[in-house]
Amino acid sequence: MKMSIFTDMLGCESFEEALHHTKALGFESIDLRGKLNGSTIDNITSEQARYLSLLVQENNLKVSSLSSWAVNSCTFSGEPSYRNDDESHHRNMSTVLDRLFDLADIFSTPYIRIYSLYRQEDFNLLPDDEKEKQYKNNAEIMLRHAEHARERGKILLVENEPPTLTSNCEELGILVKYTNHPNLKINWDIVNGWRAGEYPTLEKYENIKGSVYQTHLKGASRLSNSITKVNPYGMFGNFAIAGKDDFDHEPLMKALADHDPQAILTIDTHYPSFYQQDKLGEVEVVRQTKEFFESIVKKEGAHE
Repeated sequence: MKMSIFTDMLGCESFEEALHHTKALGFESIDLRGKLNGSTIDNITSEQARYLSLLVQENNLKVSSLSSWAVNSCTFSGEPSYRNDDESHHRNMSTVLDRLFDLADIFSTPYIRIYSLYRQEDFNLLPDDEKEKQYKNNAEIMLRHAEHARERGKILLVENEPPTLTSNCEELGILVKYTNHPNLKINWDIVNGWRAGEYPTLEKYENIKGSVYQTHLKGASRLSNSITKVNPYGMFGNFAIAGKDDFDHEPLMKALADHDPQAILTIDTHYPSFYQQDKLGEVEVVRQTKEFFESIVKKEGAHE
């Protein structure tokens, strides 16, 4: 299993400095999202991308994936920026994807992280038939994008995010069931499941087993006094340093090693959201996170 790092989690405004720390920490692969010398993967020019790609090559690194915020942008509060039934939005997303496919060619990676469609705030209160209708519509749109990706020789990785129609493992599993497409796979952000109210367990993982091509790794602390008989795991409180947190990562990492060995293990600490006592510096937190997950992966004999 290949370990990678989001360069924007190293706390560097300079991409060159981020690559320096990446090498010093022993990574061989990186994921690109933000802090690309003042740009993000969603607004960088082709000329800038070619320059950064040369820097990546000069440092003997490889790009694991491009992580876009622009494909069905998440809305965490208030009204969404688009409507799920807006055909012009879906056509616009195809244009956005074409640009991302061009960038993926420049950075020599087949993988692009995207989001599912918007999840209305009262979704959980809807009748089951209405939920099913929205799940199927989401799958139809994702299939359209997957066909587009197939034409360009790329693979889309759909991430679970709370404000989307794939907020957790169960819903990712529904998408996999309805799509079953070789160019549409799963980016499982394990802690995001807890954020969305579904504590990640081996049972929940069964929904997506065999379809996980990337996972975002981070720690999580439990909300104080949130353990109850109804909710024995408690509620998500905040991001934290993995290995010094309240989440038991080892069973799920073992399962991934056994059933999804192709999965890229991308460290995504979410450092800016940490409580003050965990703010040891971005690079130091990445170092500790990498050492923690490497110790688990090594134990499972799944490290490349």
